[in-house]
Amino acid sequence: MSGSQLITITVDDSSPLLRYTPQPVFNTNVSPDAYAAWSPVCNAQGGTSRCDDHSAHLTGLDGAKVALSFYGIGLEFYGNVTLGLKVQVTVDGNLLGDNSGLGNGDSNQNLLTKVDGLSLGQHTVVFTVQAGADRSLLTFDYAKVIVGHAKSFNWTVIDGNDEQSLTYGPPEQHLWSTWNNYDGAVVPDGVTNKTFRGSDKKGATIYKKFSGSTFLYYGPCYTDTGSYTIIIDGTANSQPLEYNASVPYQQVVQGCLRGYAGGLSTQTQHEILISNNQDQKWLTMNWLEIWNHELEESGGSGGGSGSTAGSSNGSGPSNGILSRAPHLFFVSPPSYLYQVATKASEIIPWTTKHPASSISPASASPIADSMTAFASLAFYTLIFRQFLSVV
Repeated sequence: MSGSQLITITVDDSSPLLRYTPQPVFNTNVSPDAYAAWSPVCNAQGGTSRCDDHSAHLTGLDGAKVALSFYGIGLEFYGNVTLGLKVQVTVDGNLLGDNSGLGNGDSNQNLLTKVDGLSLGQHTVVFTVQAGADRSLLTFDYAKVIVGHAKSFNWTVIDGNDEQSLTYGPPEQHLWSTWNNYDGAVVPDGVTNKTFRGSDKKGATIYKKFSGSTFLYYGPCYTDTGSYTIIIDGTANSQPLEYNASVPYQQVVQGCLRGYAGGLSTQTQHEILISNNQDQKWLTMNWLEIWNHELEESGGSGGGSGSTAGSSNGSGPSNGILSRAPHLFFVSPPSYLYQVATKASEIIPWTTKHPASSISPASASPIADSMTAFASLAFYTLIFRQFLSVV
């Protein structure tokens, strides 16, 4: 692999790309039961409103699952287990076995399982809990997608406020407002405005035309973010799929990975259309990443290998994961989008993790933009809602 670079993507437990079964309870007034479903938690200290890098999903429920679809050659799963809890790993519908040697550790970031040796392509990994002794528990922190070894690699970061590269629509409807980032937010080089865009109107859209092999979409996730679709290169016969970015915490995940697709052709241009599916639920945009890379054809026949690992240094054999998968939504974008010429600007790939909670853009400070009247109305409406929730 001389001269090549290993490309990975971190998918935090709070990312909408992960599919949990049973779904976590989305009720901030009820303490979730980790032995009845998945229980999302945030361990942020010091009164911060951000839960980036401080979240996890816990469960002790026998048969609970988490799944992730990805493009690459492998997947790693990080967290912790107690009292003999085991997992079964399924890759593309094929059972790899359980991880009987899974070890306990003092950290929630132990390398627990690993799937490797996959052929380069699209895969789905499912991680299924086999409960151990009474009150045994799994803590899931994050997954890492092993995209592959790149012979060449470059990337572009597009600031969510770059209206020369991104088109917010529908036009003339003024559905979008601009909000200051949450305190302590960490963003990649290339994101300079320290703000994000948001809309709580059904039908609000974000459009981008680009050339590249991978795209990643980041925007804050919290309780008041909701259902949205992502369309890539849509056709009239395509069926859209859907994500939900709502999370049951009192904190926000600023750098939430909201969308991802890999294995795209670099020989043609692609189009992304992101649409809000709900009124009074927020669609957010902080930044996009566009990667261009040429991957080496490494990996096996596609069956993968799996074993166990319990140490935090990642040594030893590994096993597979089920995380929530990235989904592409294929529908025909509105015709006006095709009239927009956009261009990519160059940036650095970025991966972060965060869990979120009951926080709306009203909790971040709003700033004036070209839609002053609409933004002001939205802001004061949200401030009033926030006041009612306090009193």
